[in-house]
Amino acid sequence: MNLHNHVSAPPSMSDGTSAAGPGPWWVVVTGASQGLGAAICTCLAPLLPPGSKLLGMARSQQGLDSTVASVKAINPKVTVVPVVIDLSTATAPDFEAVLEDHLAAEQSTPPAQALVFHNAGSLGALKYLREMDDASHISNYFNLNIGSVILLNAAFLRLTSAVPSCVVKMINISSICGLEPFKSWGLYCTGKAGRNMLFKVLAAENPSVRVLSYGPGPLNTDMQVHARTETQDDDLRKAYTSMKEEGKLLSCDASVKKLLQVLEKDEFKSGDYVDIYDV
Repeated sequence: MNLHNHVSAPPSMSDGTSAAGPGPWWVVVTGASQGLGAAICTCLAPLLPPGSKLLGMARSQQGLDSTVASVKAINPKVTVVPVVIDLSTATAPDFEAVLEDHLAAEQSTPPAQALVFHNAGSLGALKYLREMDDASHISNYFNLNIGSVILLNAAFLRLTSAVPSCVVKMINISSICGLEPFKSWGLYCTGKAGRNMLFKVLAAENPSVRVLSYGPGPLNTDMQVHARTETQDDDLRKAYTSMKEEGKLLSCDASVKKLLQVLEKDEFKSGDYVDIYDV
């Protein structure tokens, strides 16, 4: 995998053996309409072999259309499918139907690799835990940030199990907040910590699958704007404001390129967390 130029040869594993035979890739990216999700799509685009399928999931049709146009401009030999879906309410049959209809259907050449990037997520209410009183908000938060991940992973594993030669990689976009407590970010920290453990269990249960949790760093996105304006804890809000003012926020493209380097080197222990600052 070359980060800048398209290559038809498959990437190599750390032991020098081929990670996958020649053939198209299947790629699923959640939250693909903007920010890091859109960057994952566009940075991957030049790496995808002809005949590959990239499926972007998000709630915004307009945002997905923009991502599709960008990917097609970079690599017209890739099929890009926008899927408008609310992950917080999607069911197992919903995910199975989307994957079957848009990945498995009319696939003459089996995929050499299948990757799913769990990027979609939300901050939730940015207030102290002692003030949490909305049961519906809490339930919806975990449906989106953990429940949908479980269901999509299960559907993805069932689909790819029918292609025994396919190399499967499952990537969780995580955060340092899943490792350390951030005051007034209780929901977000708990959701990220839960997803980290979820992917560790996934790796333990599926030793043939490459599983990674990746901390992309503080990104210059709409989510950061929300963090700077809505965070209840004064110290944390001021810290994010200072990072913005001092130019310390990272671009999505820069973070994705680091992620692709990690996947290319393939030296991580399956299920582990890797932070951008460790790359």
